[in-house]
Amino acid sequence: MLVAAKELRDSELGCKDYWEQVYEIELENFESNNDDTGEVWFGEHTERKMVDWLVDNIPTTASVVDLGTGNGHLLAELVEEGFTNLTGVDYSASSVALARAVNEGNSVNFFCRDILEPVASSAERFDVCVDKGTYDAISLSATSSKDRVRYKTGLLSLLSPSPSARFLLASVNWTVSELREFFTDIFEVEEVLPTKQFTFGGVTGQDVSIIAFRHLSPQTGS
Repeated sequence: MLVAAKELRDSELGCKDYWEQVYEIELENFESNNDDTGEVWFGEHTERKMVDWLVDNIPTTASVVDLGTGNGHLLAELVEEGFTNLTGVDYSASSVALARAVNEGNSVNFFCRDILEPVASSAERFDVCVDKGTYDAISLSATSSKDRVRYKTGLLSLLSPSPSARFLLASVNWTVSELREFFTDIFEVEEVLPTKQFTFGGVTGQDVSIIAFRHLSPQTGS
């Protein structure tokens, strides 16, 4: 796992143009071979852990939005588990086109949207927000210090204010303690999902951090 300072060094992974090119290629590949649905970011093991947590903790009728949906693979897995109210958003138009193609026949909605832009309508709020890599990509942008704050604002505009609402986040760039600290003003940790650990230089870390957040309880100041 990368040990993060206050800000990560910016990378092409934080650029929209990079992701447009990635998903244009993956869409072309899928059109040539429908078995090639593209890369599962952070691997199928991490995705399966997130799906299993949702199955165990969230009703299948809950509204779930995948932030930065990519190829929509995670949502396709949730369809297989019986979830019926699923949405994927991504700022890449080619990503949305790929996700729609991969999920053809599934009752999943996909929209092109920049999650850094807050949603004004309360009708567009969801019971669960899921993020597998999008916060990491935002953290690698040249304007990450500002964009990470905008991410929180956009996230809150999408997430239902209900105490039952959840935010499930996976990151390979930030530790559990760093994520907890950054989101502590709006969320509290409900569960840290167990993942593979490694030890380097006498320090033990995880290859990926997966955290289920919930709104701060009244006792802690929400």
